Amino acid sequence: MRKRTDPAIIRYALYLYFNSRSFRLAARSLSPIKRRSHVAVWKWVQKYSSLADRFRTDRRLVRAIFVDETLLQIDGHDYWLWIAYEPTIGTCLMMHLSRERTIFVCYQFFKQLQRRYGRRPIFTDGAQWYNDACRWLRLRHYVYGTELKNLMERFIQHIKDRTECFDDHFPCRKENCDRQHVWNWFKLFLLYLHMGADMIRFMTFLAKDGG
Repeated sequence: MRKRTDPAIIRYALYLYFNSRSFRLAARSLSPIKRRSHVAVWKWVQKYSSLADRFRTDRRLVRAIFVDETLLQIDGHDYWLWIAYEPTIGTCLMMHLSRERTIFVCYQFFKQLQRRYGRRPIFTDGAQWYNDACRWLRLRHYVYGTELKNLMERFIQHIKDRTECFDDHFPCRKENCDRQHVWNWFKLFLLYLHMGADMIRFMTFLAKDGG
């Protein structure tokens, strides 16, 4: 019977994956320490994703929230990825996946942001669903300029590319899996971004909260 893999090795493998963008490369880099397959690394991403839920950006640092959405292809289906970003501290505050792009979905996303970070001004590209959602929640709404729009688009494209690459190479094989495997990946990837891609910070957080 194979012994349980040391949690410290798992944490290191997770860092290797997010840093290299490849499960196979992560497994190969890990091999001098412990031989594990790329599938094992995929499973660790799924297993450890819940730890990322415990991370919170200090709401006192959040001055404004920039929001945009983009279309993703997951397992051959269209999904909308909603992203909230704070440019001053350079961090992603929240993400959400939905099957539809509607005013109601936008409203629910803004409501979660308000609950977590307070009534911060919202900056968007000015689409109607943003206008209506902000009006319903009585949030200050501004349309960002070209420079900030380009910043948001670059950030979103980076996440979109990583997400579709992940799903293309390692789709979920479980029946009725829907988007859960991608959502689990999202949570750990967001934690990796929060930690500034720093190995020590990333692994220390997982150790503190996951043993």
